Amino acid sequence: MSVIWPTLTIRPDKPLEATQLETMRHVDAVARSLGLRYFVAGALARVILLEHVHGQRPGPATRDIDFGVTVEDWPTFQSLKNGLVDTGAFETSPGAEHRLIYVLSPHRLWIDLVPFGGIEQDGRMIAWPPDRAMVMNVAGFSEAADAAIAVEIAPDLTVAIASLPSLAVLKLITWLDRWPDNRGKDAQDFFHILSRYAEAGNMDRLYDTEQALMVRADFDPDLAGAGLLGKEAAQLCLPETASLISGLFSHSQTFER
Repeated sequence: MSVIWPTLTIRPDKPLEATQLETMRHVDAVARSLGLRYFVAGALARVILLEHVHGQRPGPATRDIDFGVTVEDWPTFQSLKNGLVDTGAFETSPGAEHRLIYVLSPHRLWIDLVPFGGIEQDGRMIAWPPDRAMVMNVAGFSEAADAAIAVEIAPDLTVAIASLPSLAVLKLITWLDRWPDNRGKDAQDFFHILSRYAEAGNMDRLYDTEQALMVRADFDPDLAGAGLLGKEAAQLCLPETASLISGLFSHSQTFER
């Protein structure tokens, strides 16, 4: 389902790094020139919403930027990559079809472009050309695009950022896909979103329209915030994505992960 969020603004005392901002300017310009819908995902989306918008502790820092991009076919995705390389700001990363290296900075930074939409197989998998050997699960990306939040990251630039409920869903799917590898990091990232949701602009709602959650949580705002996150994550999920998440939590080994 589509979720409408108000446009948010970066705090004046928490500006983005110049390199991150310029990287997103390039992606925004090229994606718009091709008529492509995109959103910022991954760790930077979490950092933007928690730290730069709401002034909370963001959790682990990151130097890469993940973008979800809606495309109808692989040639369109290649056009996006070519357009970014043609700016002179990026170069390809051999062996990583989804990655481009930002070269206009003394510090190493890369972007990961995750395409979804018309190229999906079985509703959630993509297989990268030419040999289709690299396969990626993009479940939850279409919902994240629909529920993305417009954030004014600079006076002249507003971009779509994956919402915290969407990031929680995508993190759980990653956790499921990468088991048993990297389980500690996935759990840490998910818990950070879960534990910060009340303070991420939701406290007034918990004492007003979502007061029932506060009552159930014995007026513990962190616990009620976790309940609100789960409620809103469930609202944005398509049935097949919800089934994946339900399967994760019903599996006997989940809480050993």
